[in-house]
Amino acid sequence: MRLLSLDTSFSPVNVAVIEEGRVVACLYQDTGKKTLEEIPTLLRRLGIDPQQVDAYAVSVGVGYLTSLRIGITFVKTLAYLSRKPVVGYENLQVMGLFTPVEEPKMCLLRVSNNTFYRLFEGGKVGPVELLSGELPEGRRLGLKEQGLGELEFFPFSAYGGLWAYRKLREGYQGDDPMHLEPLYFKPPV
Repeated sequence: MRLLSLDTSFSPVNVAVIEEGRVVACLYQDTGKKTLEEIPTLLRRLGIDPQQVDAYAVSVGVGYLTSLRIGITFVKTLAYLSRKPVVGYENLQVMGLFTPVEEPKMCLLRVSNNTFYRLFEGGKVGPVELLSGELPEGRRLGLKEQGLGELEFFPFSAYGGLWAYRKLREGYQGDDPMHLEPLYFKPPV
């Protein structure tokens, strides 16, 4: 199975290709261009023809809503037109699942003036929470450039793609493309 995974949750576009459970391509790029303008260019650079993909994965957040909507809509359109499965993944969840540090651990991401986190403790994954006040105890994993933790860069598309690949291999049929939406933590205005 060949799976294309896309993360547009922040300014850079992050795309990965998973083949038979292995990451065979991963590209993280920020050229300052609009997200929708950048996606087809990245796919061409990686030699990816969406017609030759068996499934899709896409980040649903947390992140910037406009860029998330663009990436989700792009992947939903490809999945719907090709009648191929699509799996949405959440960034904080895959960060926690694929970062091998002892629990309790807390994954953090800053979006504008808000910091979101998930707590991983006792083999359980907590809900996405909006930080208000002090953080719960635990090892903090966040993007270093955001001043939240120790990770310099996290390839959300690669790990989200691996997570989606495993779900599909286990028999999951994929998400309904018409109901795949970004995570909203505040009512849209």
